[in-house]
Amino acid sequence: MKYIITESQYSNSIDKFITYQFEPHEEIRTKKIPNSIFWVKEGAVISEIKNSEYFFVSHKFWDNISNMLSLEYDETQQVIKDWLEEHYKLGGLTPFPAGTSYWKGLEEHYKLGGLTPRRNY
Repeated sequence: MKYIITESQYSNSIDKFITYQFEPHEEIRTKKIPNSIFWVKEGAVISEIKNSEYFFVSHKFWDNISNMLSLEYDETQQVIKDWLEEHYKLGGLTPFPAGTSYWKGLEEHYKLGGLTPRRNY
């Protein structure tokens, strides 16, 4: 049995899947890294907005999006960029995958109450 999916349905599926990956999250700032805003979901850092220019995404989330939607690197980057623009008006950010080792110390700091929550945009 074949299914015909319109471009609109495909776009909606992408949007819902990416939204499911990132939300709900909490925005966190730390004095250790003042030029960054971290998104924390379920106690884990999932992304970082750095210098209002870059959007680093946990490799786990990047791979989930890429694999689920069968996207190449540049396509994954573009769908995340489009999603950021549509949901948060952050279209100027460039998404990149990032390893979790960088964020491990921040997660420990977060669990100890050292990070300051910030309201969503």
